[in-house]
Amino acid sequence: MTNIRMGARVARNLQTTEHAVDAAMVATSCLIQTMLEARADARLAAEVGQVALSEMVSSLSQLNDVRQAVVAGHRALAEVADNQGIAWRLEGPLEEKVKPTAVVVSVAA
Repeated sequence: MTNIRMGARVARNLQTTEHAVDAAMVATSCLIQTMLEARADARLAAEVGQVALSEMVSSLSQLNDVRQAVVAGHRALAEVADNQGIAWRLEGPLEEKVKPTAVVVSVAA
């Protein structure tokens, strides 16, 4: 398999992974919302289910850490593609990226 084909295959799987992590975060957020609404609808005290709620909120934080690692891995794979001369941007689905912005630093005279 050529480098370009392998690069396209990796890019497609990377995008699938990114979407799966985002979907897991959305599902967890929906679960947290449902848990809160269910407690309120059932007129239960705030302490009911608090341990479970704390665990779910913690899992959302952990998913955010996973997402951050996947984004970092994406950057590293882009560097590998550039180093290998793989024009990976020409293959696979594209998504808008955040454009780097200039940082203005002012120095008082």
